[in-house]
Amino acid sequence: MNEATLLQEASRVLAARLPAGWKQRVTRLEARPQGRPDAILDVTGPDGARVRVSIEAKSGLVPRAVADLKARLSDFSSDPGLVVSPFLTRTTRERLRAENLNFLDLTGNVRFVLARPGLYVETQGAEQDPSPKRQPGRSLRGAKAARIVRALCDFPPPFPISELADQADVDISYASRLVEWLSREALLGRRPRGPVESVDKAALIRRWARDYEVLTSNDARSYLDPRGVENVVRALSEGVIRGKYALTGSIAANRIAPIAPARLAMLYVDDVGSAAAALKVRPTETGANVMLLAPFDDVVFDRTWKDGSLTIVAASQAAVDLLTSPGRAPSEAEAILEQLAGKAT
Repeated sequence: MNEATLLQEASRVLAARLPAGWKQRVTRLEARPQGRPDAILDVTGPDGARVRVSIEAKSGLVPRAVADLKARLSDFSSDPGLVVSPFLTRTTRERLRAENLNFLDLTGNVRFVLARPGLYVETQGAEQDPSPKRQPGRSLRGAKAARIVRALCDFPPPFPISELADQADVDISYASRLVEWLSREALLGRRPRGPVESVDKAALIRRWARDYEVLTSNDARSYLDPRGVENVVRALSEGVIRGKYALTGSIAANRIAPIAPARLAMLYVDDVGSAAAALKVRPTETGANVMLLAPFDDVVFDRTWKDGSLTIVAASQAAVDLLTSPGRAPSEAEAILEQLAGKAT
């Protein structure tokens, strides 16, 4: 889509969302010196008050480019800015919102806020690009991506790509492609072709949670211990399970960043049947207080740690499991993410 068509379609999308009595007109700047915006939007309120908005038209925009775009618009004028594009990902929209930039994509994702004349328009469009370009990366689904995310969150940078690939047990070409995508998404920092120098751990785990869900990515089985969650914890501390296991969910959260007593014992095990027999729990469809998980990958057992005699998953694994669990679990995840964000990256 060329720029003229994009601006025309963006004007149509905005006009359909303005309240009654509001008018808007887009003027494309044909000859523009370095630093000038692509177009000017004049918005007029019902009382005749008018404001000028600087428009940047982008065929695509990655999150890491938002800060530079904001600086360029600010250098040109103190007028409000508006970014228009055929499609803006959720991460890009979040970054634009953080920079206090208005945005509009042709699927209907719109945030348009003016102080004077006062106006607030926000609508939801598509979450998936209706015309995606074929590019490597773009997903954190699957075991290889999970291993890279876990390594990025569990170890301090810098990470040469070869070292990251070795740690995650993936081929270096895959690691390089995924890291480049994560860099475009502003989830980590690196110089061109250089090592990973910083990681936004909380944002990276939140992004992972869009492509992972603890109860569906793993083989989850529900059980009931009539004696309660504490009985399961007691049995685990006594070593009744002979194979590998690692506690996650609320019990892990209480060991990392305590909030409230756990109502569900959730743990990864290498053999669900033998673990259920050792814990003396029975299968149930309703009222479960024990969840045994056959893991999607052995990465869940990497970097586990001991709290007394209990084995707990790494904080990064606990956080993504809680973010994708029902009930109050996401709020427990936030407490862990705060701790991860506070650590040096």
